[in-house]
Amino acid sequence: MQDKWGSNHGYEVMLDFQVSWLMRLAAEKDVKKKNLHKISKEVLLRLIEVKEDVGNVKIGKVDVWRQWERIDVIAEVEVVVNGETQHHLVVIEDKAYTMIHDNQLDRYAEAVSAYYNGRRKKHYEIHYWVITFHDEGTKYWEKLKEDCNNCKIEKWELLNMYDVIGWSKDRENDFNNTESDLFEEFWIKEWY
Repeated sequence: MQDKWGSNHGYEVMLDFQVSWLMRLAAEKDVKKKNLHKISKEVLLRLIEVKEDVGNVKIGKVDVWRQWERIDVIAEVEVVVNGETQHHLVVIEDKAYTMIHDNQLDRYAEAVSAYYNGRRKKHYEIHYWVITFHDEGTKYWEKLKEDCNNCKIEKWELLNMYDVIGWSKDRENDFNNTESDLFEEFWIKEWY
């Protein structure tokens, strides 16, 4: 993923597309690649903070926008959990090479609240995420964590890209046969 240009300014755009794609793949329509669908469903359930077993949840609808009100990714999600329909909103800000700036997360939360609480008929449970390529414990991670904790309007959670997909060494075999070179190249291969 690293060319000779020496800049990583495309990382966030690639992450936007990948997260959008994975969330949309989680919907229960026309499932062709069962392993990839299972992983994408786990990703979406993690982002909407539903702790139910994957088999107990049906994901009906996932609508995703990029760069709405300058927010990297926003998704409206309809799920059925144990027979009950729920509506969730996933709000994602990517951080690969810049820090949170200009009261960014609070401004985004204000925009989401004004639109979704003021104009929409459905009630959405809203989930705010900052996703970074940096690992927990690094200086960059610690600064982002501090920025998330300092938000006044909504609580933002921080994930690195491996946490998004639920990758860990003991789950490595789950990711060996996703049936998708695109997924494996982006999420599993080394970037550096």
